[in-house]
Amino acid sequence: MRIFKYIVLILFVCNIASITLVNFGASAGSLVSDITFVLLLIYYFFSNKNRPAWPFIIFLVSYFIVSGLIGVPDEKYYFIDFFKYLVIIVCGGQLVYNTKINELLIIVAIGVSTILFNALFFPTDYGRYSGFYLNPNEAGFAALIGFALCFGVSNQKWKLIGQFFFTFCGILTFSRTFLLLWFILIIVSIFQNRKNLKILGIGFGTLIFLFSVSELLKLNSDRFSMIDNLVNQGRLVESANKNARTETWSLYYDLITDAPIFGHGYQSFMSDMIYEDGVHNNYLRVLGESGLIPFLMFIGIYLYILFKSFKVFYSEGYLFLLTLSLVALHTTTHNFDTLHHITLVSLWLYFKVVEMSNDNIYD
Repeated sequence: MRIFKYIVLILFVCNIASITLVNFGASAGSLVSDITFVLLLIYYFFSNKNRPAWPFIIFLVSYFIVSGLIGVPDEKYYFIDFFKYLVIIVCGGQLVYNTKINELLIIVAIGVSTILFNALFFPTDYGRYSGFYLNPNEAGFAALIGFALCFGVSNQKWKLIGQFFFTFCGILTFSRTFLLLWFILIIVSIFQNRKNLKILGIGFGTLIFLFSVSELLKLNSDRFSMIDNLVNQGRLVESANKNARTETWSLYYDLITDAPIFGHGYQSFMSDMIYEDGVHNNYLRVLGESGLIPFLMFIGIYLYILFKSFKVFYSEGYLFLLTLSLVALHTTTHNFDTLHHITLVSLWLYFKVVEMSNDNIYD
């Protein structure tokens, strides 16, 4: 079952169905997606069962019921989305429960390596690279997850190699979110262990390496100048604030206050439904589409994980750093139900903190 587990993890974490859809068409993409979920169901059927992540399930049911009663753009896909998200949480939860940190880290590294492969062998005029994740920001999320997981590697040599690798691949996405959160994670990690200060040196060494190979790669000129400002003039905050997400969020504030209890219905805060750009914030999406109760469930899950991971900060600091990353990442995307690697990592974290805190939350 171990090899079978790795295959299913790669299919989900490395976004195989979506890259198939883009490169080979809708039929091939749908087929691979269906096969992926069937394999996950088979794995769940034959594996030893652990109690499911009930907070996630309760959130799922409350979100889909409330938002579905208010409004659904397409009933067929509404039920398909509900079923797939349920399978991810129940069956995917069992999958990651049986996954060790080194296994998860290697799978994430495989996915992130496609960013580097994209930059080296399939350069584009756009100059921002995403590999199998298709979107540079989502690729940056994956690189940040890998970077945070590296703090849990006991072997110092592999820890530093991994941090260099994920930093370099993350920079190739030219995601401002990645750069800001990468810096924040290092600062927070220094409070856990002052030896982590040397990771800043890895970061700057990575930037120097990027400049040395920049002529070999087609890089986004605007975002590359942002990196140049960071190194030479310290203008990271100024660059990051340009076209900030807060401007997008503000478009939806009035809609949220118009229906704070039950929201506006399923996927109403997604792209092209109300405005050309979606809300790009999972917290606002849940609140705006399904109202207060699912919203409180959603933030409650991550506050619980954040609090429990902080309690073991000095012994297992990577858990808090990874949770901090996910909490922040939810403020920049509105695809909590379709970014499967984010959901699976969230479930993995949840089981980890429950196990370490010995909470009898199922009873």
